[in-house]
Amino acid sequence: MLQRQAEQPLYLQLADHIADDIREGIYASGSKVPSVRKLAQQHGVSISTVTQAYAWLEDQGWISARPQSGYYVRSDIAPDSDERPPLSLGDEPRDVTKGEFINQMLTRINRSATVNLGAAIPHISWLPQRALQTHIQKVSRFQTADVLNYTFSPGVEELRSHIAVRMRDVGVRCLSDDIVVTHGCAEALTLCLRSVTQPGDLVAVESPCYYGFLQIAKMLNLKVIEIPTDPQTGISIDALKLALQQWPIKAIEVSSRYSNPTGCSIPAENQQQLVALAQQYEVPVIEDDIYGDISFPTLRGQKQAVNSVLKTYDKDGWVLYCSSFSKTVAAGLRVGWCIPGRWKNKVMENQTFTTFSASSLSQYALLSYLQNGHYDRHLRQFRTQAATNMQRFIQAVRDYFPPGTKINEPAGGFILWVALPQGVDAMALHYDALQASIVVTPGGLFSNTEHFSNFIRLSAAVPWNEQTEQALKTLGALAEKQM
Repeated sequence: MLQRQAEQPLYLQLADHIADDIREGIYASGSKVPSVRKLAQQHGVSISTVTQAYAWLEDQGWISARPQSGYYVRSDIAPDSDERPPLSLGDEPRDVTKGEFINQMLTRINRSATVNLGAAIPHISWLPQRALQTHIQKVSRFQTADVLNYTFSPGVEELRSHIAVRMRDVGVRCLSDDIVVTHGCAEALTLCLRSVTQPGDLVAVESPCYYGFLQIAKMLNLKVIEIPTDPQTGISIDALKLALQQWPIKAIEVSSRYSNPTGCSIPAENQQQLVALAQQYEVPVIEDDIYGDISFPTLRGQKQAVNSVLKTYDKDGWVLYCSSFSKTVAAGLRVGWCIPGRWKNKVMENQTFTTFSASSLSQYALLSYLQNGHYDRHLRQFRTQAATNMQRFIQAVRDYFPPGTKINEPAGGFILWVALPQGVDAMALHYDALQASIVVTPGGLFSNTEHFSNFIRLSAAVPWNEQTEQALKTLGALAEKQM
């Protein structure tokens, strides 16, 4: 009951009651809270008092107002730890054995479907199509000689200068000469890994990790050791240190922000510890930050967004930073980059005798796009859309998936990692979903082990509509049927 004679104002007492109810799950994430009039009647207070309470809760990030609808609990309030997927187990060194399986799965994941939640590629409607078309036509007309000629490693100098300026946003002070433009982030990762290893070497990776890195490791005849990883804070620094002490690890591969598939971000303190380990053991770190630009607003209940990367703390060139514009501008442009530190010359040598550099047309078109200031405006819209969709997906999973399902709520990106209850087979769910023309990615794709047989990855970068919601409802029903 509200205490009218207490020192704390009535509206704050009421707000605390509502916040407590949200914490305890009485008002679920995404659900509607009582109307102003109803809450006033329940507590015997004025409309003004309830309005003040809701305004305070909205300011603090607990609820959000929807025009002509009312107030709703924000879906991006961080869940209790028992609602998140558990810390992964890791594994001992072994050869990559899932190369053929990954290739087979990619054929299905990238196929046309009524609702494709498997491919980690933004829907075309999310991307700046018209602006890119304008700049492609512009450079094709006025820079014909440049776009039709070879571009050699390390890539177009003005584009590298723009990237160098953008790296200041995460505290990385580099020059254009430190950057190598690549044919997407995949080539950046491949060039970096090839430059720091020899066939037969051992590489430490997150568990789970990006399946493309497993493919690259197999292609280069490398072994991998999977390190236990928290779906919220990333790779275990203690477990990594122990592995470095026990095994002859020649490289470490991690995603610093909004990892694929877990969505985890390594806190700044852990980033510094990881870089210190790399320096101590003289082991290069290949950093994948392809989702780094897609950060969400920080709200009450969420940890502060990570605004640094491993490269931020790298003073001696042990971190080889990789990223691209594929997830935010256009995958088909195939423009990525790396900052390879002390291995720059080796990376350029490997690139020169394979692809030369990324497409000349793509580099000049992207440069023109960046020069006109379009990217930052687009990013603001993209981030809002990604954050909104993520909230909708998370709420749909909570509403439609079987009890015991666990999900991580990332602070950026558009990837959702879902741990289904024990007994649900993600591969069987994948095949059942295909029959309904729905594509999802089974968790087994992201590990050289069998630890994630009941996990799936969902891509939220699709238009939210009745068809998408129905697809998630169908997935939940198919998972429930297995139980």
